[in-house]
Amino acid sequence: MKKKWFGIAILSFSIIALTLLSIKSFAQDRNRSEQMKSYFYLQPNIGINEYFGDLNNKDYWNQNPKFAFGAIVGYQVKPLFGFRGQFVKDNLYSKRSDKSKILTSKMWDASLQLTININDIFSEYNRKRLLNFYLFSGAGLTSYKSKLTDIETGLITSEHSKQQNAFFLPLGAGASVRITNAISVNLEYGDRTVFGGTKLDFMDTGKENNDHYNYVSIGLQVKIGMKDTDDDGVIDKDDLCLSVPGRAKLAGCPDKDNDGIADKDDACPDVYGSPEYKGCPDTDGDGVIDIQDACPNSAGKPELNGCPDKDNDGITDKEDKCPDAAGLRELSGCPDRDGDGIADKDDICPEVKGLDKMHGCPDSDNDGIADNEDKCPDVAGVLSNFGCPEVIIFEFSRTVCFGSAKSVVLPEFTSILDETVTILNNHVEAKVSVEGYTDSLESDEYNMKLSEKRAGFVYDYLVKKGIPKERLVKSFYGKTKPVEDNKTAEGRAKNRRVEIKSIK
Repeated sequence: MKKKWFGIAILSFSIIALTLLSIKSFAQDRNRSEQMKSYFYLQPNIGINEYFGDLNNKDYWNQNPKFAFGAIVGYQVKPLFGFRGQFVKDNLYSKRSDKSKILTSKMWDASLQLTININDIFSEYNRKRLLNFYLFSGAGLTSYKSKLTDIETGLITSEHSKQQNAFFLPLGAGASVRITNAISVNLEYGDRTVFGGTKLDFMDTGKENNDHYNYVSIGLQVKIGMKDTDDDGVIDKDDLCLSVPGRAKLAGCPDKDNDGIADKDDACPDVYGSPEYKGCPDTDGDGVIDIQDACPNSAGKPELNGCPDKDNDGITDKEDKCPDAAGLRELSGCPDRDGDGIADKDDICPEVKGLDKMHGCPDSDNDGIADNEDKCPDVAGVLSNFGCPEVIIFEFSRTVCFGSAKSVVLPEFTSILDETVTILNNHVEAKVSVEGYTDSLESDEYNMKLSEKRAGFVYDYLVKKGIPKERLVKSFYGKTKPVEDNKTAEGRAKNRRVEIKSIK
């Protein structure tokens, strides 16, 4: 019993502490309370009650629950706390065969209680939260009329001649499941400890008061005057747009573009705007509203429908491919300094007249390689030799392999790369191709990227060892050129390769 009173004391202290914490929290953060309007509510409920007392002698398997019902009228002041009055109609029953006694008690109780919402202590208020937990406690009056009956004889051994009244302490916890803004289902457990007066079960050990009972219930809570058809947090009587969820500061009307103007009053409801333009924007501030402005994001000239022309060539910037330099209309506003008919922005050689197929650069030796990329611009050559005449060098071919999904050469092939470096250092005129390949296990896109990484590894290795980049040509082919059957592990291992071959 001492443990029971100790537990009640701890729980009561906790509720008082939570109440003080809630008041302090709201003093520090008024914005939270502004999100919720206080409201009244009704909560009819049904459940069972169980007797705990001297007759039971702490036999908690002998409770004999009985049907009970009641109602709650409450007022939620803040998200964290509220007040309520509760009425419960109870019928207690306990049977003790070892004592040959049956207790029956017809009773009711009424109490005033403080409720504390646990969720709102640890997080911001959320009116659409599905599940809320709460504690409650207070003080109340219970009125009962009990009798004890002897099991063997059926005779009444003790009976109250009239209703007995006593104060009691209600203490409990509950969980609320949100159905709508105005309706929730509440599950509660409440313990009621009776103080003083004639003992509920006619038994008194003289040491402590053991009379108490509980009420376990399920109830339907209905908020009064809180009907919210569109579930937007604005009750119907204050909502000017009942069928559409909206914002509280706009009397429940929506504002899709968040410009502070209700959609019903907004000429441009899908775009953030200004009150002076009935909700339509003038983003660039040029005096032309966006719906009439061909360039709504850039301040422009009225004669160009609100579009700018930075280079003053008579072509609006959005149509001008070279808006920072005055140019020719036939070249979409771009200049052509060398007069070769190719706009400077597309001309790799803007100071020298060239050919369109060479992106504006000349090809003096007509070998199909632009002079700026041709190492022998006055002598026809080949692309493989950077525009110089073709040079036939020695035959050379080496292959190195890689692990599955790896882009670093297998350790046993490092010596082949070092051998290649030695050979290329001994033949300074030699040029080689570095070609990457893969097996067929992954997708085409994945294998193409992997083969590129493998070729890049070998290419970078040779460059780091001193081979000039001009002597190397890197390429990659994914899984398109297998040398062995990809259906076998041995075949796939040979296909995961980079081939280093001389270029003739």
